[in-house]
Amino acid sequence: MTLLIRRSNLLVPATDAAALHEAWRSNADAITLDLEDGVAPARKAEARALVRPALAQAKPGRTEVFVRVNKPLLHADLAASVWGGLHGIMLAQAESAQDVLQADAALGELERERGISIGSIQIIVLIESPRAVWDIRSIISASARVTQAGLDESDLAASMRINPLPEYDPFIYARGRLVVEATAAGVLPVGMAYPLGLQASLMPAEELNRMANNARNSGMKGVVCPHASWVEPVNRAFTPTDELVAYNRRVRELFAAGVAAGTAAVPLDGRMIDVPVDEWAKVVIATAEACAVRDEEKRRAMGA
Repeated sequence: MTLLIRRSNLLVPATDAAALHEAWRSNADAITLDLEDGVAPARKAEARALVRPALAQAKPGRTEVFVRVNKPLLHADLAASVWGGLHGIMLAQAESAQDVLQADAALGELERERGISIGSIQIIVLIESPRAVWDIRSIISASARVTQAGLDESDLAASMRINPLPEYDPFIYARGRLVVEATAAGVLPVGMAYPLGLQASLMPAEELNRMANNARNSGMKGVVCPHASWVEPVNRAFTPTDELVAYNRRVRELFAAGVAAGTAAVPLDGRMIDVPVDEWAKVVIATAEACAVRDEEKRRAMGA
């Protein structure tokens, strides 16, 4: 079972040298250099010029590196970003399958021109409007490059002309649609629990971890982190605990013994263990093993 482990993706304005320095030292599975909302319009050209030097700072295996691009400035942003060391782009304001196909084609041209393996650069799509939520299936299925999809809840609220209240989540449908459609398409849904997905805040690590666990339990497979302090609580939330792994190993052992004895279901701690439970146990164990491999890769790269 091959699993993509990208629990935390730390978003950093390309023009913020201090934040980028901190990002390289974080334990994020991925770092995204932001050319979009995090950069003032007057500094877009400056930000583009900083991408290639930033890519050169990345240690292989330490963290994946993405660039969040502006849809209206797509070709200029991609020309500045598609170099060795880039893992993918975060496509903001994805409105249609055509937007994804346009990015796919532009990436393919630059890969060919610059000697990068064709199709290797991934796309994370950000859904930011009611139309995009409605058309999400075609958007996330438009290209094999798409590996993750998320909601930009702030822009979604603005496009819906609403001012959400912290006590009522207006995006239950949109978030559920994202999780179901992305999972069905083999794409990982990413996002934080409401209201942190709408308005990012700094808070104690345990509270962040609780919110990240809520996101995981709603079907998300990772979080785009606005600050380095989010990384550790998010990574912890999306990594199966030792206790959970031990329990699921027990599930597998007891079920295998039951099958060998000709039984279709066996009892464990007051519940019946059958095929679906055993299949989920496989996923939990495989996820824990993949997280351990990813963390070891990062440790080795950090010590290099």
